[in-house]
Amino acid sequence: MSAFRSGLQILFVRLRFLFVFVVVGLVVGNWGFILAYVDRMTRPRGAEDAAQGDFEWFCPMHPSVVRDDPKQKCPICGMPLSKRKRGEPTRLPPGILSRLQLSPYRIRQAGVATTEVRYRALVREVRAVGTVDYDETRLAHISARVAGRVEELYVNFAGVEVHKGDPVYKLYSPDLVSAQEEYVLSLKANDTAQAPAGAPAAGATGPVAASERVSQSARDRLRLWGLTDEQLAELEKSRQAQHAVTIFSPLSGVVIEKEIHAGHYLQVGEDPYTVADLSNVWAQVEVFESDVPLLEIGQTVELVNEAFPAEPFVGTIAFVAPALQPETRTVRVRIDVPNPERKLKPGMFVSAILRVPVGRHAEVFYGC
Repeated sequence: MSAFRSGLQILFVRLRFLFVFVVVGLVVGNWGFILAYVDRMTRPRGAEDAAQGDFEWFCPMHPSVVRDDPKQKCPICGMPLSKRKRGEPTRLPPGILSRLQLSPYRIRQAGVATTEVRYRALVREVRAVGTVDYDETRLAHISARVAGRVEELYVNFAGVEVHKGDPVYKLYSPDLVSAQEEYVLSLKANDTAQAPAGAPAAGATGPVAASERVSQSARDRLRLWGLTDEQLAELEKSRQAQHAVTIFSPLSGVVIEKEIHAGHYLQVGEDPYTVADLSNVWAQVEVFESDVPLLEIGQTVELVNEAFPAEPFVGTIAFVAPALQPETRTVRVRIDVPNPERKLKPGMFVSAILRVPVGRHAEVFYGC
């Protein structure tokens, strides 16, 4: 019997706590309405109403909140109160069926944004994803023009940025040494064959003309083998062939491939260095089959990269692949993208947005 009584007491205690929790939940959930009801029931009447006139102030968001003091605010949302005649229903502007007013905090929380109502061009957005690639028209190979052994490297690893005229490696070539000696000998022979002062110049078939042709031929051969005008001028001044000749970069860019090391014996036509100009890159994107009819060469495309989400890039369609990729049912589209600040790097992912105007005279503007 005592065990049964103890069980009932425990049950009543638990039910009591549950009842308290339910009551607290109802009060908290309806606290705003409770305040409004209490305020309405405790509002002064009679003489004080007459002193306030025929107007009252209410909350457009919570119509149950009514005040006689215009300086007060809504106790629920904290918004200023609106004025109306006593007993007058809320009037909405023509064409508006209902109104919902949010507090600034609720607007920020909901992410509500507004814009001015105006005429705008209707566009259809085509979205695609792809990667950044090198511009193949701006790739160059520093090819070996003459066979020889690499004596020293000035560019030791890939990724180094070089400028036009920078030294890249030093080369010893027996053929290049022989060509230099031939040029020096032709210069000395040319000096010997020169006519003395006051004597008439030799004709086009004379010894002076022949020596000049030999010198010019040797000079052209050295230039074709990679010697610069400055190196040729130094050779003409010193009249001494160089054992190892420095090879300079013919263009500016970033070294993306290095296939050379000190002591390496180069053959004619080898590419010890590959240089890429990143001032312009390609974006290779995949466009779905259904969007292919909307593509045209020269269309403007907006590109977004995760590294620079607030700085969209603008490019133009330069090539549309003639074949569909059966695995993905997409067409590869190449976009030329100016990259003067070198922000886009090959291998990066990009999202492409192509805006196609709907209508004959619609125009699309890119605010980038």
